[in-house]
Amino acid sequence: MSGLSPERRQEIMALEPRLLESAIRMTRDANDAKALVAETLSAARASPFAVSDEVGVEVWVFRLLRQHFHSLERDRHHRRAVSAFVTDQTGTDGFAATRQ
Repeated sequence: MSGLSPERRQEIMALEPRLLESAIRMTRDANDAKALVAETLSAARASPFAVSDEVGVEVWVFRLLRQHFHSLERDRHHRRAVSAFVTDQTGTDGFAATRQ
């Protein structure tokens, strides 16, 4: 269980509609946005980090959303780069290209 108070958890959950709006703008896909928000809210609820009043819950949760988005984009970019490299090395049928 996290160290967040029930009030803090409610405050985090109340941000869900605004998080979804931001996530849709970031991902340009409703399903990806919903998954991103779910991951963000789960991380925020599970975090042992107690948000100080100086930082504010809203700022912290939206920062988590952006961090998760950028992490997913880095992973996607890496997978595309690896896939392109493998395709270049193997040819279109998945077998090693032979040079003559």
